[in-house]
Amino acid sequence: MVFTISRWLEKYRTRGVPAGFYDQPIADDTARLVLKSCRLEDITDTSAIKVLDFGYGSGRYMEIFATRVPKNNIVGVEVSRQWLPRARVAQFNCVMISPAKPVLPFNAEAFDVVFSSNVIEHIPRDLCWGYLKEIHRILKKGGRLAIGAPNYPAKRIFDLMTAARTPQYRWYYLFDDPTHCNKRSIFAVERDLKSLFATVHLESGPILLESMLPVLRRRKVRYLLRGLGYKFFGYCVKA
Repeated sequence: MVFTISRWLEKYRTRGVPAGFYDQPIADDTARLVLKSCRLEDITDTSAIKVLDFGYGSGRYMEIFATRVPKNNIVGVEVSRQWLPRARVAQFNCVMISPAKPVLPFNAEAFDVVFSSNVIEHIPRDLCWGYLKEIHRILKKGGRLAIGAPNYPAKRIFDLMTAARTPQYRWYYLFDDPTHCNKRSIFAVERDLKSLFATVHLESGPILLESMLPVLRRRKVRYLLRGLGYKFFGYCVKA
């Protein structure tokens, strides 16, 4: 019953959303931020770097990594088979994982970088914690996890403001995504990550009233008020 209601709500919420809405190109600034967080911009020789995209979706971020790392060194994992044909056409290594058990089928310390964007909010809390421990296991010492996700509850305030400004997407933003079963704040995720990683640095995306108050754009101020951001993104380093 809950599943049926969830599917109906998602269908109603996304009515009028144009084809390709979920597959828009990654902005150049975002691509640079991703590579910087993964330290792939700083390394001269990346031929031996191993990257895992945890929840690769349409494969947009794997394409970004492929600008710095050989495709054979990039692996994507997913629970949804809908993305598998596309990723394989692009000649990426793809692995299906079970949505019921937090296991990543890789050896310990197999990767230099693990990347995850807008994934953990779709994973039930207990499973998500299990996957974070698995990610820590498969990272090499000194390896990085680059991670981003919506920042609840501030995310919903942004959604409602966007719904008021954009009538064509009103229902999409008015209702929250029913597949978001793990609604965490930047601070809650930060605590989890600090229990595993030696270094954790998470920053906020745009914060409330930032466009009206220039002082909120200052780096130190934004960091102090990061709980007011729509999303968060950052990195962790394994000791």
